[in-house]
Order: sequence, then C-alpha cells, then structure tokens
Amino acid sequence: MRALILSGGDRPDRAALDAAHPGWDDAALVIAADSGARHAAPLGLRIDLAIGDFDSLDAGELAGLAAAGARVERHPPEKDATDTELALLAAIAAGATEIAILAAWGGRADQALGTALLLAHPRVAAAGVRLEILDATSRIRLLRATERLELRGAPGSVVSLLPLGGDATVSAEGLRWPLDRATLRAGESRGLSNLVVGALATVRVHQGALLVSEGGAE
Repeated sequence: MRALILSGGDRPDRAALDAAHPGWDDAALVIAADSGARHAAPLGLRIDLAIGDFDSLDAGELAGLAAAGARVERHPPEKDATDTELALLAAIAAGATEIAILAAWGGRADQALGTALLLAHPRVAAAGVRLEILDATSRIRLLRATERLELRGAPGSVVSLLPLGGDATVSAEGLRWPLDRATLRAGESRGLSNLVVGALATVRVHQGALLVSEGGAE
C-alpha cells in the first residue's frame, strides 16, 4: 500500500509534480501532519488522517477536516516526535509499504532537516518500507548496505550521492563520474551534482548508508 504524507513546509506545484513524478498521487492513504492539511485541496487530495498537536490549525479548520471525513488524531505539544514523524509512524502502522513525504522543504530549517533524517528512521528499515521525499523537481531516498537502485532520469539530470551516518562504499554506473567501490566520506561533497548520461544509471551501496537525490538539471 502506498501512502502520502503532507508535511508543513512549502507546497509543491501540482503541475510540476505531475511532470516530474507521474503517478505520485496514486495512494490509498493520505495523512496530513498538522498544517500540511492546508496543502490537500490545492493538490487535489482528500485527507484520510490528520495528526499532530495542531498548533498551526484553528478549531474551524479541524472541524472542517472532520466534517470532510478525515480522522483527527491530536497529540500534546509536549511530545518527543515531530508531527511529520507521527504521520510516518501512523502510515507504517496502517500497513504502508511505500510512503512519500511532500512539502518537506521551506519554513524552519531545523524542521526540514528533521524531516530529511526521517529517511533513516529505524522503523522504516525494520518494516521494509520504501520511503521518499518528493518536491516539484527532486526525489530523495536512502540506500542501505547491499541495496541497489536503478535511476531512469533523462540524460543530463542531476544525481547527488551523500553518505549518511558515516562513510559509505559505493559503486555507480551510467553517470558522468562513475564510481567503483569508492569511499564517499561523511562531511565531504564529492558525491554532489553527478549527471545521468544514459537511459539507465545504477547505484549500489556496499557499506554504509547513502542519501540519493535525483532531479533537476545542471
């Protein structure tokens, strides 16, 4: 089952999403993290669950969500997880095997960083969930050791490979600067702004964990 999570950052443009990620809205479950609920109507989505402490939505907006058929799950402000993390855990608990987070960027920088790091959430790995962050031009995923990813972006599209949590040993083919069991060191920028050169590129992680960002042009 595929789920969509609407976070509280800047809303991506619907037409741009359609162009960059055909079928992005093919989901059985839509979860809004607090103010992410405001993104649903402009994106043509119907919310199934709204979750959070709701410090960003007023009583009228919450009543409107409930009247439209959404389940509203309120959490206290003094909590140990962001609203987006709560939405992620709810999607996993509902049985989602694929989850896309939208509207992750914009707003507070610490919130955006926290959302990006959800890609490494232990519950995601334990449940075998495919998690990605989408915006109008890019897709970001996390590859763990022994995993392989096929990239089918247009020639000239940008691919960035960033180690997370330590160094990563990586092989990559079909890119302008291929890698053969190369060590990408945490904190260095060597893996930024590689380019797809053919119809298919592949990335394999031998050791460590790797953020893979696809999209945009040089």
